[in-house]
Amino acid sequence: MAELGDGYQYLGHGTSIPKNAIAGCPEAGYIFLGSDDDGPPHAEHLGADLVDLGPRDYAQGTVGFDDQGRIATYTVAPGDVETVIGERFCIYNGIALGMLNGYPGGDAIQPGDVITLNADLVTDWVSPYPEG
Repeated sequence: MAELGDGYQYLGHGTSIPKNAIAGCPEAGYIFLGSDDDGPPHAEHLGADLVDLGPRDYAQGTVGFDDQGRIATYTVAPGDVETVIGERFCIYNGIALGMLNGYPGGDAIQPGDVITLNADLVTDWVSPYPEG
């Protein structure tokens, strides 16, 4: 997508994000929730692999890993906020973590909830909003 210029990273599915959008992240990832060519809706992780920049205010929870040692899940701590959790793991649109994990808009993550960070691991994603 050259028309956006060198300051953007093209991720696929018609999605581009600003380069260096998250301080400390060499590149950012993106949670894609949608469909292609009228196919079924699905979740997909686009862009860079998840990186843990470490606990911070509003993202103090613990990380879970898959069998290959990759970042997979996150256990929510009191006071954690989706957008800041996203920043901690270099996810440009951390606000999408709730929808990825089946929380409809307005429903907050809660301490002790285990949420999936890597959208590629959510093979049965269904939009919380019915078509129509």
